[in-house]
Amino acid sequence: MTPSLNQGRFIGRTIDSVLAQSYPHVEYLVVDGGSTDDTLDVLRSYGDRVVWTSGPDAGQSDAIDRGFKRSRGAVLAWLNADDVYLPGAVERAVEELSRHPEAGLVYGRGVILDEAGAETGPFAGIEPFCLWRLLHVLDYVLQPAAFFRRVAYEAAGGLDRDLHYAMDWDLWIRLAAIADVVFVDSVLAGSREYGDTKTATGGWRRIRELRGLMRRHAGRAWTPGVRLYALDTLRRQLGVAVPFLSRAVDSGVAFGSRRIIEGVGVHADGWLGPDAALVVPRRWGGFEVEVEAHRLPPAGRLSLRLSAEGVDLATWEIEATGRHRRSFVLPPGDGPFVDVRVASDFWFSSGEDRRRLTVRCTDLNPHPGPLQEGEGAVAPSDQPESIFSR
Repeated sequence: MTPSLNQGRFIGRTIDSVLAQSYPHVEYLVVDGGSTDDTLDVLRSYGDRVVWTSGPDAGQSDAIDRGFKRSRGAVLAWLNADDVYLPGAVERAVEELSRHPEAGLVYGRGVILDEAGAETGPFAGIEPFCLWRLLHVLDYVLQPAAFFRRVAYEAAGGLDRDLHYAMDWDLWIRLAAIADVVFVDSVLAGSREYGDTKTATGGWRRIRELRGLMRRHAGRAWTPGVRLYALDTLRRQLGVAVPFLSRAVDSGVAFGSRRIIEGVGVHADGWLGPDAALVVPRRWGGFEVEVEAHRLPPAGRLSLRLSAEGVDLATWEIEATGRHRRSFVLPPGDGPFVDVRVASDFWFSSGEDRRRLTVRCTDLNPHPGPLQEGEGAVAPSDQPESIFSR
């Protein structure tokens, strides 16, 4: 579905991209908030090929949620009135959801479109799925390239209508608490970037909303991600207020952003710092992790100490380079996620890469076999059940 308000200059291309999809069972609805430009004329021009409504609403989240409630499909997505689907996007997403029955959300890559609709390059902020980074660093799930199951959306509680800038980020986190998330390494959508978008004009109101969102989900307001978004907001505002200092501002923001990115415990390429954390859904009960050691300390043994909920899980001694895999049981506790701390007694830097690196996390999955009861273990009857295994 598409929420719309005064996007008449863009919405025709958005609609065309939906109608051109190869998947044969697309149900499409446009929920317009009472546009006063030529949006309604554009909608009327499609006749019965597009179902639409127009009238006052309580904002974008409200329009999207009302559209979903009117629809019947098992897979949901929304496409803003200035974005587009690329050919085959819906079919590719449905294929991935069919291939991964435990997945509640799939997302892919995207491209950036300018105001005229020309492609300017790839959307660079997209990463393979990592729950810790989604909670603490970046909303790397490109919204127009995301598709999710209705059963997961409803179980997660739907969109938070009180959010105006980060309702998608909030939804991805809540979906990840109850179902798997799958990254699709294909370009699915085009996201339009120009000066009048809601993200570009949100300013410090957007940062306040992000701080509240992170306080709710990550337990702290000023996560690395919020600091990065705040620096970008400062750069935008100072660039307008004191344009003669724009070069110095850009340089300072780039330096500060680089220091924040270098200092996080979990990097986009999977490398862990000496004080890192793996966020694991509590519903897993236990997890299996694979790490790749590239270097060892002079003593020839690298020690990783894992702990969660105040319980020491294990000290993992690694005595050879290469890949190593091990399973762990989660201790009992509250909340949808478990922070598994990973502390290393060794780290290194490489060339111009100023990050402090220990090992690279190459895989993180639910515990592959039955969980054994014992210290810190969760009895099978106490493990949250997946909404897809009923």
